[in-house]
Amino acid sequence: MTRRISRAAACMTVVGIAAVTAALSAAPADAAPGRSLRVEQVPNVGITVNDNGISGGFVANLAATATTPGTARLTILPWETACRGNLANARAAVTWRNEQTNRTDDAVFPVCRNGKPAPGPDVATGVGRISFTTTIIGRTDQAFTVVPGTGWFYR
Repeated sequence: MTRRISRAAACMTVVGIAAVTAALSAAPADAAPGRSLRVEQVPNVGITVNDNGISGGFVANLAATATTPGTARLTILPWETACRGNLANARAAVTWRNEQTNRTDDAVFPVCRNGKPAPGPDVATGVGRISFTTTIIGRTDQAFTVVPGTGWFYR
């Protein structure tokens, strides 16, 4: 009788460990520092204007890179040569929300520096699915976002 109980207890322990392992592996893990995170999104689309009217257009995506645990570096990546032209002096506004903790925050930072995409800020997003909205804000060249960027990534 004791042997049967021991076998049953051992089987239940194995099943319990398997269930806990499966549950833990289903939760998103915090990515290793320096790793680019996969971002699913609709990119920013907008126009720039000057004294003569519309001077150009732009499309820009958000990129996210794991930094320290629970933190991601956000960067705006404009398509083509926009950093050398119509977005050279623009800023990005990013509003994000951790869908597990419901924590939300925003950041404003330069889109470009020296004709290239500028590294954005490190934001303490926590771990989980992070949804976001991005907008490009013009300075000297007037940039207007026509379609805000929206999407999500896992941190």
